[in-house]
Amino acid sequence: MKGMISLILSVLFLLMVHQVFPDNGGILPGVLKPEMIRVYDNELFVVQGAEVLIYPLKDLGLKKKIGRQGEGPGELKVTTNWYNNVTVFSNYIFIDGLDKIVFFSREGKLIREQKKPIGISRLVPMGKNFAAVNLTHIEKNTQYQCLNLYDRDLKRLKELARQESPVQSATGKTEMIPDGLNFSVEQDKIFVEKSREGFVVDIFDSQGKKLCQVKKEYKKIPVSEAHKKAAIEKFKTDPFIKQIGHEEFKKFSKPVWPDFFPAIRDITVSDKKIYLRTYKEQGGKEEWLILDLKGNLLKKVNLPAVDNAPLMAHLLGVKYHTIENNSFYYIKENEDTEEWELHTAKIK
Repeated sequence: MKGMISLILSVLFLLMVHQVFPDNGGILPGVLKPEMIRVYDNELFVVQGAEVLIYPLKDLGLKKKIGRQGEGPGELKVTTNWYNNVTVFSNYIFIDGLDKIVFFSREGKLIREQKKPIGISRLVPMGKNFAAVNLTHIEKNTQYQCLNLYDRDLKRLKELARQESPVQSATGKTEMIPDGLNFSVEQDKIFVEKSREGFVVDIFDSQGKKLCQVKKEYKKIPVSEAHKKAAIEKFKTDPFIKQIGHEEFKKFSKPVWPDFFPAIRDITVSDKKIYLRTYKEQGGKEEWLILDLKGNLLKKVNLPAVDNAPLMAHLLGVKYHTIENNSFYYIKENEDTEEWELHTAKIK
């Protein structure tokens, strides 16, 4: 009897630690080609071209749109293979565009805008500075993604991290399982995953000073022939590849395959926790590791598998999911109705 009680308690404990509770959030009216999402203060923000659509989470009725296509004040350019990025704060909404950054009030009124150099993506304000990735840095025919710290005038202050770009314009090499440079900003700290070095996360302050490094052991996952076949089929649907044709693309591109998947697939820092997505999948779910801000492992959870952004969108930081208030939000197109839906999984 005592053994049975112990077993029941153990099972209950595992459920408390590992279980997530999925819930369908409903249809998103007006969403046709979403590019990324954010959740802040019980509102969902969906980037679509030059617009940001805002929905209250309680009913998903379209509240307002901010931004529009153009070159005037508060307007943003929409071009092939560029994706605008949004970050939301308590008192303003920040949009990183192709050639400028724009600040809106939470009510959607234009505060100010500022020109920026082309080639810098994923700009995120932090204090008086910005963190961003330069996609165009080239040395000796090798193209790098460089995570830099910039001042308020967008002048580079310091390089924090770099890695070879998954797409090499000079040699034509293309990683078929792209390992991009991913980072997240929380509480004026920068968290950058360095999966090319293993299961590694570096943490910097707002001045670019390295505070610590998180490093853990992990089990490598081999890339099988089935994985390669699935990756090729996914690659064929990429808008950039479809534009020029897959056969034409193969004429000037050399596919590169790793022996193993990267240790870390994605990083999100929210709720004073570090969420690390891995490539471990089982039963339509993906493994995430949750750490505290010092890098101590809190628990592992299995969250619903989400669609990955196309290759070029991936390099520009596009995500169809976000984490806020201990909830995992993701959008998915309903193949039957062709409507986009918000789904939610509560992380317990």
